Amino acid sequence: MGKPAARISDMHVCPKRTGKIPHVGGPILAGSSNVFIGGLPAARVGDMAVCVGPPDKIKSGSSGVLINEKPAARLGDSTVHGGLIIAGCPTVLIGDGGGGGGGSGQGGGAIETLVKAEPELDITKYTQAAALTAASRKGKDFCEICGK
Repeated sequence: MGKPAARISDMHVCPKRTGKIPHVGGPILAGSSNVFIGGLPAARVGDMAVCVGPPDKIKSGSSGVLINEKPAARLGDSTVHGGLIIAGCPTVLIGDGGGGGGGSGQGGGAIETLVKAEPELDITKYTQAAALTAASRKGKDFCEICGK
């Protein structure tokens, strides 16, 4: 089953720390100059992402889909700092190779994977960020109170 394709501006989380300062993560900064997904440049392995410390880079991607000769990045793929991409284009799904199409699982579990890897991490801010990002992409209010 495919995972939502990552693009410039899609977020990643970073569990790394510099001393007591958490890196947190941020948006993907660089992408393909000629391949667009949902109107945004496609992210690939090696592309940069914002981080509090030195910039992070996308470490893993699809083994079956290449964009400009680099593996395509997707929701749940890892970064060099040990983090994960937590957002992607819900209408473009990228798999790992061979096989047919399928429905969208929306890559659920990326945040849970990060929690298992870094159990002391305060995941509240990441799940909140993911919920706000999802609500924004669906064109919905961020919370029920805001809609009243």
